[in-house]
Amino acid sequence: MHEIERHRIILAEADERPIVTLGYLVELLGVSEATIRRDIAHLHKQGKIKRVRGGAEALHPPSRTSLVGRPYSVNQTINTRAKREIARAAVNLCKDGDSIIINGGTTTYFMAEHLRTRKMQVLTNSFVIAEHLLKHSKNVVTLPGGTVYQEQNIILSPFPNDVSSQFYASYLFIGAQGVSPQGVLEADPQIVQAEMKLINQADKRVLLVDSSKFLQRTNLILCPLSRIDYVITDDGIDAKSEKMIREAGCELIIVEPKTVKSEAT
Repeated sequence: MHEIERHRIILAEADERPIVTLGYLVELLGVSEATIRRDIAHLHKQGKIKRVRGGAEALHPPSRTSLVGRPYSVNQTINTRAKREIARAAVNLCKDGDSIIINGGTTTYFMAEHLRTRKMQVLTNSFVIAEHLLKHSKNVVTLPGGTVYQEQNIILSPFPNDVSSQFYASYLFIGAQGVSPQGVLEADPQIVQAEMKLINQADKRVLLVDSSKFLQRTNLILCPLSRIDYVITDDGIDAKSEKMIREAGCELIIVEPKTVKSEAT
């Protein structure tokens, strides 16, 4: 990953927490602690961040006017190769004529690339997924009504009975902020509310997460793992997390090692 991208991610993480530790950034970016220290020192010198013992702190923690979580533009640069292969495996579950629901996110977004030659009914709350499918495929696309959250590129409705409540699908595809023994984790209550409306509106529920999500924790549980039918991840998943998924009764799909390469430099 280029230095400029690392700096952008570090700034976004500091604004989010607003204190971010060296250990967390090492795991997230896949580089050495020495590299992270140099990055923080550089950003501190530029007056963009405050260097503190063991990590970094935002200069001006923002007031919350958007959803909790990293912006879409930042997430899009993390573990891209793994996400593309996870998305490919997700699309391989589908067949022409299916009705599917795709929740917004950077991993689910890559499903749109592999849906170009398919003909399905697609409900999505992601306007970037909808735009891609409308421009590059013959899928029929439905968008729910609601508020557009530009940083995350998703649409969320505050109303219990929007168009999504009338849509039933063969598969529901979701991402997550984290995965733990407690279940599928999200960071924002509005996202949890939106996904809870859809959890029972599909025959099968499919969780798309790259292996880094098994190291992340948030304070909101979307659903227990027992509610998930398939978990698709990359070969970086650790043995403990793999056991956790299988014991929950989920079918685990791990993308082939040869298709996922490290992007850290």
